[in-house]
Amino acid sequence: MKIILVCTSMENLTGSPLYHYTLAKELAKEHEVSVLSRWAINKLQFDLEDAGVEILTEAKGEYDLAIVSQQDFPLPNAKKTIHVIHSEYDCETPRPNMEHYVAIRPSIKRHLVKEHYIPAEKISVIYNGIDLERFAPVPKVKKDYFKIVIPATRDALRQKMFNYYSKRASKDYRVYIYGKQFSANIKGDYVYQFDEVDNIEEHMADADLVAGILLGRVNLEARAMNIKSIIHNPDDPEDFYEYYPDRKTFEEKHDIKRVAKQLCQ
Repeated sequence: MKIILVCTSMENLTGSPLYHYTLAKELAKEHEVSVLSRWAINKLQFDLEDAGVEILTEAKGEYDLAIVSQQDFPLPNAKKTIHVIHSEYDCETPRPNMEHYVAIRPSIKRHLVKEHYIPAEKISVIYNGIDLERFAPVPKVKKDYFKIVIPATRDALRQKMFNYYSKRASKDYRVYIYGKQFSANIKGDYVYQFDEVDNIEEHMADADLVAGILLGRVNLEARAMNIKSIIHNPDDPEDFYEYYPDRKTFEEKHDIKRVAKQLCQ
């Protein structure tokens, strides 16, 4: 099939861009794939080009399938179009009157039905896809401290979570944050901050715990590597739960090979 993926931005190594990056690479193994978005010169573009994916800033021609996220670009000319919704936030407000919608978790489907009056039968739940070959378990490196890894955009939405860990950081409990800096104010001894990294799996490899808000890709990537993670309520980081589902169940939901096939169906 000739498939086009459309999303707001492929500029940063964050949730939605990484979703489309992982999906496009998998789809390109069997299909002719293009990605329409805003771009930066980074790993996402280079890797996709190496995989044979066409990089676009505007659609051209007709496609068999359009997988569309957000509302920043006009809909491409496609025989079938589905709209993927990645969160309950306003930036993910669904386009009206689409043929079909995909929610990446059940809570989003409930939100679409309740808040946007979309019939439940027009919404499928197809989970985030993870590259299980890239995010694979590796032997742990022995160290004399507990290592927390937080792959997250450093922004106001996550400020309370950053405060939560900064207050607890010590020589024996060290915090490593990887992500682009926007508006967060993070201070504290034994809190280490880094910009986006292409090889986050290598920095997670010896983590004792990975932390994030809501249920995001970081939690899924951690589980793929057999690392426990914590999911915080962004408004109250004291409200959290551990994410470490059964391996078989996890792979059935999140293996990118399965996710790509589900979307094509």
